[in-house]
Amino acid sequence: MKNKVAISPETDPGVRSRIVEHAASLSPQQRKIADYCVAHMQEIPFLSVPELAERTGASEATVVRFCQRIGYTGYSDLKMALVDLIREEMNASSPASAGFESAAQDKDFLAAMARLEQQNIERTLDSIDRQTFSHVAASLFKADHIFTFGLGISAFLADYAAYLFTEYGMRSTCLATRYTSPREQLVALRPSDLVFAFSFPPYSRQTLEVLEEVGRKGVPTAVITDKPTAPAAALAKETLVVSSHGMSFNNATSAANVLLNALVLEIASRHQGETTDAISRINQILREQTYVVET
Repeated sequence: MKNKVAISPETDPGVRSRIVEHAASLSPQQRKIADYCVAHMQEIPFLSVPELAERTGASEATVVRFCQRIGYTGYSDLKMALVDLIREEMNASSPASAGFESAAQDKDFLAAMARLEQQNIERTLDSIDRQTFSHVAASLFKADHIFTFGLGISAFLADYAAYLFTEYGMRSTCLATRYTSPREQLVALRPSDLVFAFSFPPYSRQTLEVLEEVGRKGVPTAVITDKPTAPAAALAKETLVVSSHGMSFNNATSAANVLLNALVLEIASRHQGETTDAISRINQILREQTYVVET
């Protein structure tokens, strides 16, 4: 194998150019990967090697060899290059995007991350279906018990959601991950309950199994995910889509946090008596336990 020449960010021709340059020398399987990468640039940073291999019908080893063939050290290197490309192309005409680009180029990552999260929130606000939003809020309040679930970054969101729902007077539990399978905890699930799941790339098979199990029981389900074509969306009764683009292959969560807080506020505005009583009682408990210091 020829020694690779180090390419600096300033002289890097870019992912698309590299693929075009090496297209003639790629094997048929590698060409399928190349075609998929060009057609799904924004999706690749959130896929693992096995997931990309499955979607292109190639082996995991072929995915790695493809990355090396077009000049990257491996799949992680390719993903980071795609993140940079997506960042450069992201709504270049918008003022928020211009601020993001400027901050990123100046290596002010605090400002860049803030701009990117601002874009995520604005995209979510522009695209989310308000009727579905209201239906989900109504279903959450109607449920006897809400069970939240997610793995990875979604586990954090599931735990936060359970906390918010409890604070507003709704019975809520985050399904634990200490069991052999999360499905073990669904044995006592009732038709009047609701399972509220979070699913972001890389999508967890266990989350899909939970939704399938709940669906077989006829229990209502709702999911927050990153796109309407996500696997979890096909299994849930109601789906809320948020933008979760991050600066690396991790998902950003600000838009999901905004959505969760908006849901509980929607519930509180429609059911003021019940939620106000719950909030007042929780504040009283906190004062009694001296967790809250008066100023």
